[in-house]
Amino acid sequence: MSEPHLDVLHRLLQHQGYALALDELAQACAQQPDEVCALLSQAATIAATQAQITALTDAANLLCDVHASADADTVLSLRERLDRVASALTTALAQRDKATAALRRTCQALISTDSALVTTCDVTSAATGQPDAATTP
Repeated sequence: MSEPHLDVLHRLLQHQGYALALDELAQACAQQPDEVCALLSQAATIAATQAQITALTDAANLLCDVHASADADTVLSLRERLDRVASALTTALAQRDKATAALRRTCQALISTDSALVTTCDVTSAATGQPDAATTP
């Protein structure tokens, strides 16, 4: 797996309980281009929103730490910033959840076709990195 974005896709699907056969990507795309493009788009949304969630959580923690040691004049400004961070975090969480649900629906749709691109796998085996975690649907 030489392409970093395909590695992210592979890991993200494993985390969701699916195995991805990258050698089937071109064939699946030729047969179900809409579903494969949806899969790629949903996975990218999940990866991007997860990065946002991490950054926003770190920012919220930083603001809370500063808030604890700030003087009274600074507290209001920090609270306003924290409110903006919390709002952005709530939005990112909702987007990730929506994309995750859509990804699962797309994976199930691909599994129900003749495509061998996506299969289900044991999430606990996938999380430990065991290579034979894929099962037949």
